[in-house]
Amino acid sequence: MNKITFDSIEVRQEIPLFKKSVDQETFWGYAVGSFDYNPVHCDPEWVKTAQPFSIPVTVAHGMMTMSFMMSAVTNWAYPAMLKITKATTKFVRPVQPGWTVNCTGVISEKHVICPGKNYVVLDLKAENQDGELVAIGQAEVVFPD
Repeated sequence: MNKITFDSIEVRQEIPLFKKSVDQETFWGYAVGSFDYNPVHCDPEWVKTAQPFSIPVTVAHGMMTMSFMMSAVTNWAYPAMLKITKATTKFVRPVQPGWTVNCTGVISEKHVICPGKNYVVLDLKAENQDGELVAIGQAEVVFPD
């Protein structure tokens, strides 16, 4: 693997894909880790009747979707000892069990400040297996000296 340096990257460069398949077990596991046992994520029988998102199935925690997006960033940044300083996300569509979430990122901005403070902005996107958008976001990544 080539070392990532600030000089070696370019605007419009893509980071590697992060892909994760989810099911009800995934939602239950995330509920335990996050202490978020909301029935919209954890109770398939309740959701069949209530349909809070107008669908009769549970949906993923939004923060789980965000964590998948950030996994794309950390898998790219951390081996090179880069530092994530900011992340934002907007959820567009709830993730359903049985889906595969594909997370990508592209460098949209490159900011020259000074050694140790130079950073890039990544535009992030999460789509389901059919290419339907489920979330968008951005991350700022600082390069060391």
